[in-house]
Amino acid sequence: MSEQNNTANSDPRKESGQDEYLRIDNLSVDFINGERHTKAVNGISLRLAAGKTLALVGESGSGKSVSALSILKLLPTSAKISGDVYLHGQHLSALTEDELRQVRGRDVGVIFQEPMTSLNPLHRVERQIGEVIAQHEYSKKRLGPSEKASIRERTLDLLKQVGIREPEQKIRAYPHELSGGQRQRVLIAMALANKPKLLIADEPTTALDVTIQQQILQLLKSLQDELGMSILLIT
Repeated sequence: MSEQNNTANSDPRKESGQDEYLRIDNLSVDFINGERHTKAVNGISLRLAAGKTLALVGESGSGKSVSALSILKLLPTSAKISGDVYLHGQHLSALTEDELRQVRGRDVGVIFQEPMTSLNPLHRVERQIGEVIAQHEYSKKRLGPSEKASIRERTLDLLKQVGIREPEQKIRAYPHELSGGQRQRVLIAMALANKPKLLIADEPTTALDVTIQQQILQLLKSLQDELGMSILLIT
């Protein structure tokens, strides 16, 4: 596994993280199953500046996705994570689960692999995106008619932003009624719902044909330029 960055390396002596949005120092991940220990990630370090893109590149099974998911502690309990992760100078490794839950979605958005399995097949697009918005914007209040209308309007805006045609129709669709490219765009909309400053894209073009792959990558680049977010791209 290797990293490719489109910005110059930050000075590792600047401990505050002021010149970088994401910083990882000596990250290691082991999976423990009884007496069996499997080393998935071995001492990775990286820096990602605000508004820039960094790609983790490697063969299947080399630990790329594990590295990305460990940033927000999204791995199963069998995973032992060591090392330090900083987000805009904040030490994520020291946060409680409740504190991390606020970081997920609000500060960091994630596009998972395989949109068909990442989306709930029983829920319409409107509900799936709306729940992400409500979780962070209205988590401590009851949703009334005005809040629900605001969430619906925001959901439509997100669908338009990610290039989904006829959003008023697609908002009522179930995942199986969408094409692969449309499902991926819905996942991107969910990841961007709360305007994160870092987007983790875990192989966002997996299982898509070449033409759609190019469209999705171009979309991510245009959204980055528009929103000024950093992107950690797993490929």
